[in-house]
Amino acid sequence: MFEQIQPQKHYMQIARQIRNSIRDGQLKIGDKLPAERVLAEEFGTSRASIREALSALEMLGLIVCKSGQGNFINADASEGTIDGELLRSLLKGHEVSEIFEASLEIEPCMAALAAQRATEEERKNLLAISRKLIAISEKLISGDESAMNDYLEGDRKFHLEIGRCSHNSVLFTVFSGLNLMMKETHWKVLKGNALKKTGTVERYIAGHNKILSAIEAGNGEKVRDEMYRHIKIIQDDIF
Repeated sequence: MFEQIQPQKHYMQIARQIRNSIRDGQLKIGDKLPAERVLAEEFGTSRASIREALSALEMLGLIVCKSGQGNFINADASEGTIDGELLRSLLKGHEVSEIFEASLEIEPCMAALAAQRATEEERKNLLAISRKLIAISEKLISGDESAMNDYLEGDRKFHLEIGRCSHNSVLFTVFSGLNLMMKETHWKVLKGNALKKTGTVERYIAGHNKILSAIEAGNGEKVRDEMYRHIKIIQDDIF
């Protein structure tokens, strides 16, 4: 049923093939998709890419995940979402699993440098950004989902500012490109869904506070560990 995919943007190709199979009637409402392991073998890709594709399709309502049972087709060719603008928008961008892969390598290193090199003025600026983010977080916690985009943008800027404080222009140039990918639709939808889960916002803010404390103390090794742990928690929440 499926074709081996090309080595670029795996999850998009997977999602498109499954979408096309629904559109062409090969997959019908109620049909169960093969297990992730089987899909990974059929597509010739990793299970992480399969999970990203399935997450995108579930967010669009094309499939539904039933706990303990698997993933089932939830739409047919008559559904507007099959070829809708949201699908086209969602399937543009970089693989979220690759963004995490790069972040786990780059951000802990930059945070450790920031702990050693950030000026007093930069530390004050980081604290101000953090306080603004906490204020936005309180709106999310109270159920105000209109604050979601503000939170995502504030969070992105918080991490970007830590990178700036590393005072390594090469690393910061690389990270700036990576950070910009966090404005892409797929990233924002996945991160937004994670933030809607009870207790998630509080855990992320707690992680930020630990990172800030370690930077304030000038403890490079501590902040390296805290940044890695923070990113890993977000990755686990999404996948």
